[in-house]
Amino acid sequence: MSLLIQAITFDFWNTLCVGQGGGGLRRQHIRQALEQAGYGGISDAQIDNSMSRAWREWDRIWEQEQRTFGAAQWISLVLADLNASLAQPQREALIDLTATAGMQKDPLLVDGVASVLPSLARRYRLAVICDTGLSPGRMLRQWMASHGILQYFTHLTFSDELGISKPHPEAFLTTLDRLSVVPQAAVHVGDYPRTDVAGAQAVGMRAIRFAGVQDWDDGTVRAHAVIHSHHELEPLLDRWQS
Repeated sequence: MSLLIQAITFDFWNTLCVGQGGGGLRRQHIRQALEQAGYGGISDAQIDNSMSRAWREWDRIWEQEQRTFGAAQWISLVLADLNASLAQPQREALIDLTATAGMQKDPLLVDGVASVLPSLARRYRLAVICDTGLSPGRMLRQWMASHGILQYFTHLTFSDELGISKPHPEAFLTTLDRLSVVPQAAVHVGDYPRTDVAGAQAVGMRAIRFAGVQDWDDGTVRAHAVIHSHHELEPLLDRWQS
């Protein structure tokens, strides 16, 4: 018999928040830094290709080593692919611009999040388990505070701070330990089958796949439930509780 649900953990990107894209802005920052350093002959196409190769390496590390790397390593890969180098001050400035680019076009709260979190927080302990990209956890905390949702979460786990990413068991177990909840009394909500659904289920949590932004169903991992709106979440939990 399942334990009563005491806690809910949420993925961040495409579950609580939708990014507005930062690729074009990152290209612009890289081009400006290169031109200032005397690399005026590098085309936008070359920069785009180098950015794509850096993202492929990011994906490889994420999938094979279950960790994420940030803007510093990503910029190192881009510059190495372009056979370019920057003086340390210019390099540090470019890393900072790269990290903030994804937050420049203010990411959007997923529909329903702001209205359901207050009710959920009164009944359950809430946490975030997020695989960060080039924008670090500290920026995501600031974004959550500025959009009025930080207050509802007991704990936030960001992969750049923890050093591991989903589906590694410790991403989930560390979070649940901070919530003082066993896996069998917790539910994870996220959009990605490989990391969110399979990762949560592997440690004994129930997993809800959120398909309201991206429907990533590849037929390989079956969640305990699928929702398309956050307004479906509380009624679903009520059914499970009863």
